[in-house]
Amino acid sequence: MQRYFIQSEQINGNLIVIVDQDYHHIKNVMRMRIAEKVEVCDENQNLFLCVIKEINKNNVVLETLEKLKSDVELPTSITIALGLTRGSKLEEVLRRITELGADGFIPVEMKRSVVRIKDEKNSKLERMNTIVKEASEQSKRTKLLSVANPLKLDKLLDNLDQFDILVYAYEDLKTNSLNKFKNIIPLFKGKRVLIIVGPEGGFDPLEVELLNNKGFIPIGLGPRILRLETAPLYIMSAISYELEL
Repeated sequence: MQRYFIQSEQINGNLIVIVDQDYHHIKNVMRMRIAEKVEVCDENQNLFLCVIKEINKNNVVLETLEKLKSDVELPTSITIALGLTRGSKLEEVLRRITELGADGFIPVEMKRSVVRIKDEKNSKLERMNTIVKEASEQSKRTKLLSVANPLKLDKLLDNLDQFDILVYAYEDLKTNSLNKFKNIIPLFKGKRVLIIVGPEGGFDPLEVELLNNKGFIPIGLGPRILRLETAPLYIMSAISYELEL
């Protein structure tokens, strides 16, 4: 069943008004008809089963049938900070970590990043939020991942108060430290966790020193070197396995 994310302001009693892209998707992409059912989820993670009551020129009106229960979110809040890279890679990582249950995503410019921060246009953030919304609907999530505008590493490190646990994936850890990630995952439960993955060229030694001084825990991701776009998926999958399965 198709799922859509809405704002509470779209709800009026037992009626919900769908507009803009979701209206287009229901009417022109899915070609739904009156009496067909859909699920909707608001920003407070309230999930409803609805039936299509009206299909108008500029909106679709839904009627709520019942409030549903859903327990699909990770028992922890994971934010992935990723070394700034080309748009296609960034978007693919964003799509996959959304499906895997991440709570936040921060593109970060580091010394070895192949891309530098420019004046960001709102359209880029809007596109990333659209990717998050589509991936969340597809994977039946009940909340939307939060996407931040790209920022430099020092700016990120100046704003760490919102996190309880700080971690970074470091490919130069010795073999005898490779199990550290497995050992600390149980500590994530119920916490707000920031995990930084470096750019294609890895962390600069000065950045490693800076992260260590800020209290970050280095983790190894196994004996093989993973690509930038693979490491976040490995991280999210390992967390899900340890805390959910």
